Amino acid sequence: MATNLVISLDVEKDLHQDSFLSVTEGLKKFEKICPSHVKPILFVTGEVIEKYPDLFLYYHKKGWEISSHGYSHNRFDAMNVQEKEEEIKKIVSLFKKHLGIIPQGFRAPQHSIDDSTLDLLEQYGFRYDSSYTPLNLLQLFFFHHQWKLWLKTFFSPLNPYFIREKLLEVPVSSFLLPFVSLTVRVLPRPLLWIYIKTLKLFYKKIVFYAHSWDFITLK
Repeated sequence: MATNLVISLDVEKDLHQDSFLSVTEGLKKFEKICPSHVKPILFVTGEVIEKYPDLFLYYHKKGWEISSHGYSHNRFDAMNVQEKEEEIKKIVSLFKKHLGIIPQGFRAPQHSIDDSTLDLLEQYGFRYDSSYTPLNLLQLFFFHHQWKLWLKTFFSPLNPYFIREKLLEVPVSSFLLPFVSLTVRVLPRPLLWIYIKTLKLFYKKIVFYAHSWDFITLK
């Protein structure tokens, strides 16, 4: 079975800090190791696009997809519907102003997607969401207080499907551990090889993601 691989980055402030070295330095390091034929997806917060519009216009012209990671990395399931709509409208306006496009994709900060957010994404012209991580036990460890959302996500379909009439869900690949930078770092090579082979058995489209701050030294 042929499997497609999607490389994506969540681009946001440096982890637990009020700095943006991961944007100004981390993306440069990622670009150097990213093969020229690979066109990754950058899920970028609105505040980062506001701060560095020319940088993301450059990546857009380079053929990389620039999509949305919320405006300020706040959890969407903690907002009311009006707050969610205001944030999404702000995001769409920023993309039009600085990049001349409507964002195609969305990944909720900390995977905090919910039904009303999905409804709004469809309403405002997004083509897909990539917030669900099925079969992900690690997410329960980090967000055990959101166990109902985790349970819904854990048993969701593994491959892309229409979660709304005009909105596709493209899940992040996972098999007990999500296919993210942390997993690649901590698994010994033989186990990582088995893990990836297992993913290929179940996923037609394998979605990997890292964070922009994975490419800098954090304090």
